[in-house]
Amino acid sequence: MNDRTVSAPSSEPASSAPTDDLGQSARRGALFIPLAKLWFMMAALLLQLLLPRALGSAALYGVWTLVSSWLSTLNNVMITATIQAVAYFAAGGPSAVEQAKKTALKMNLLIGGGSAALFFLLAPTIANFEHDGELTSQLQLGSLIILAYSFYAVFVGAANGARQFHKQAGLDITFATMRTGLVLVGALMLHSTLAAVGGWVAAAMLILVLSVLLVGLPKATDGEPISVRTMLGFGAWLALYLLGLNALMFMDGWWLKRLYTEAQTGLSPAEIKRTVDAVVGIYGAAQTVARLPYQLIVAVTFVVFPLLSAPAVKADRERTQRYISATLRYSLIAILGLVSALGVRPQATLRLLFPPEYMVGGAALAILLGAYVCFSLFSIVGTITNSLGRTVHTAIIGLVTLVLSAVSVYASIRYSLGLGQQPLRAAALGLLAGMGGGLLLGLIYLWQTLRATLPVLTLLRCGLALGLVLALGQLWPAAGSVGLLGSKIGTMLCAGLSGVLYLVVLLLSKELSLQELALLRRERPQGPAAVAS
Repeated sequence: MNDRTVSAPSSEPASSAPTDDLGQSARRGALFIPLAKLWFMMAALLLQLLLPRALGSAALYGVWTLVSSWLSTLNNVMITATIQAVAYFAAGGPSAVEQAKKTALKMNLLIGGGSAALFFLLAPTIANFEHDGELTSQLQLGSLIILAYSFYAVFVGAANGARQFHKQAGLDITFATMRTGLVLVGALMLHSTLAAVGGWVAAAMLILVLSVLLVGLPKATDGEPISVRTMLGFGAWLALYLLGLNALMFMDGWWLKRLYTEAQTGLSPAEIKRTVDAVVGIYGAAQTVARLPYQLIVAVTFVVFPLLSAPAVKADRERTQRYISATLRYSLIAILGLVSALGVRPQATLRLLFPPEYMVGGAALAILLGAYVCFSLFSIVGTITNSLGRTVHTAIIGLVTLVLSAVSVYASIRYSLGLGQQPLRAAALGLLAGMGGGLLLGLIYLWQTLRATLPVLTLLRCGLALGLVLALGQLWPAAGSVGLLGSKIGTMLCAGLSGVLYLVVLLLSKELSLQELALLRRERPQGPAAVAS
């Protein structure tokens, strides 16, 4: 890919140079960030596929699911809020990058250290909420991960704000590889979730050291200083939004553990724990698969945020509207393409990826895929509004969505347990209701403030394509049935045919064209397609 900056001819206005710079940044981001996120997604998937086998039981995997969900809620907030805050203030040029690094390190000395200490102290309270005292030591060990992430995120954010996407991608790939390897080593050696968490801690500490070496500590510059208070003013609302967003991803598992434990009677405490943890582990497997489209689409946020934060884009309302509509359009097409492959036969997908006992989560997986389509688009809407400086309104929408989802998940699980039913499907239905409502709120806000939204025709055409794919799944033999089509090879064949069918329907309905696909393949997006990166 050619990254040279082409000087504008003298007859053109001087403002064309920033456009070229942004275009080249988009192309670099389109190459490096999706590649890194694809690697991260594959490494995370490999970890989740091998960890149940390394730990040896669904119950132990359920414990890992709970511990990692509580840790990831705060970790993800810390790392994403810091990255986006640093990238926002670093968008002004090399001097701004150094000032942003300096301020962010001071900020996270207080915020990151304080959050890690608070999480350590609250670990017994979290364990008590889940009715499982054994979680305490694992959560407390994990507080070191929060501390390391808070400083690591400063250097990743600096690379993102400087549009040095190759450095950001390199750190992402390295960390994903180290975390997967060290967690699996710990689990295999001791068959313990505590050892697995210890491997995660080691990976977090190592990547912090590597990020300092690659990106560098802040250098002295003549740029305008950024006060900690100013960055906190931006980052506080962003962190509040992200806290709601990440809690939204995991709270169905939290409620499932607590409410299902309370519903168990006539068993010993050890039997209750083993039974509930196994159900949580099966639900965690379904969550892992359902989140794959979201993990892939996260790449969009890391490229769109610094581009929409750039003054040249924020000052051009028409250009902003075009970028937003195209971002949502391409995101929906990509998400549903992956959902069509994963959700065409959900039980067969779980049988392909996990041990046979996890197949009972197929009904929950089908619903969770729909929930995470909504969540993926909701997170992109939030990234767009945050990048344009509307952090307060974004946080409010996020918190409303969290409350809505918490209530719907709680009510759905309690209703299911009251009927004596297994609660996996109920937890997923509650999450779908909450996330769907949140997406609707976000799209309404986007339209009212910027007159930009997801194209209706795109939604209809993609829905038609997905409907035909699901019909194919109904005609396919059941997983485990006699013959090639019911085997694991048949599952992969069906997933591949589903992806082809989805693409063909979009081409026939003129939602996509061969020329547009060629532009994306050559990574030289033009016009509205530019935001595909």
